[in-house]
Amino acid sequence: MLNLFDVMLLMTCAAVGMLFWQLRQISEGAELHARRLCNQRRLQMLSVARIKARIGKVPGSGLGWNSEYHIEFSTNGINTLTAVMLFSGKKLRDVKMPLYPEPEWQQAPDSKGRVSMGGCGGGGAKSCNTSSGCNTGCK
Repeated sequence: MLNLFDVMLLMTCAAVGMLFWQLRQISEGAELHARRLCNQRRLQMLSVARIKARIGKVPGSGLGWNSEYHIEFSTNGINTLTAVMLFSGKKLRDVKMPLYPEPEWQQAPDSKGRVSMGGCGGGGAKSCNTSSGCNTGCK
């Protein structure tokens, strides 16, 4: 027969299991955010690691996990840089990226469009005529 001690022991085991399950969900979300961040910035993601997880107050949901993840990434396949992601519960609170060299843009020869600075010479042949007051002689 189950006594009070057995019931409390089962409830404690269930609570601990639930806390680890929540951490696992947050870790999967952190990896998803890290992949998206690296894809948007054209970086090579190397690894994602949880550095710190503390139970504390989470805005909007009461008690939950405040966790910190480090993302290792590379811009050229040789160097390694580390970014920090901070989570409150399952929500991404902040991302701290180090300064890094811009990856080379492989699609540059295929790009379409132009950069218009406005004013004289910025709009192509339309802005470079003598009636607009442009006297650079760029015809």
